[in-house]
Amino acid sequence: MKNAHERFGWLEFTRAMKDTTVRVRLRLDRCIAEVDEEERNGKLHLLSVLGGDSDVAAVWAAVHQNQSFRVEGPGLPNLESSLGDKAECHRGSLSIADRKRPVRHLVAVSAELAQTRLGAATENNRTILSDNDPAFVLYRLSERFGLPVVPEWADWFMSEMKRRRAIRPLAGLGCSPVLIAGTKARFLSWISRGLRRDEIRFPALNGPVRWPPMAGFLDPERTRSLNAA
Repeated sequence: MKNAHERFGWLEFTRAMKDTTVRVRLRLDRCIAEVDEEERNGKLHLLSVLGGDSDVAAVWAAVHQNQSFRVEGPGLPNLESSLGDKAECHRGSLSIADRKRPVRHLVAVSAELAQTRLGAATENNRTILSDNDPAFVLYRLSERFGLPVVPEWADWFMSEMKRRRAIRPLAGLGCSPVLIAGTKARFLSWISRGLRRDEIRFPALNGPVRWPPMAGFLDPERTRSLNAA
């Protein structure tokens, strides 16, 4: 990808050694952060970093120790924060031509972001999503809360969230994350009212619900579209 390096940010933290401290600095290719209006304080919800064995292992240890990281990059405020308690880490490797050793890859997510998976913490009234696309938002909410919806309602549902101030953007690198406020009961009440007012309708024919194709979180096409915007 041409000028791919320009979309990367940096993650930095201090690693305590036996008799000294060492500054660790890695490339950051995805990040989701929740910051206050003054962009001074906040919380990290997702980090995706690339680096060597020792540096990625150090990030893994720091995440589980609830250590703070400094992040910077296009679209991100300069922020120092942590992922909070009970954050999850997922590690892998990327083989690159002309490199003897693979590049190590780590994705770390906060406990709150991890709870957006299917059927998890359905009593929670906060949902963090990595994309603001209306169809993606409605699909993920339907998966989490078991909402009876169809893709054709996506734009209507997004309008309802904006009208009720139930959605707001989060800071993101390589993505367009949002925070959605609402419970299953609240969303069901919107749907019920929309049906009664004939603002939305169920399909005339019965059959499986078919959602449009959606780019994966680490899909290069997703990054290209964000860079072009």
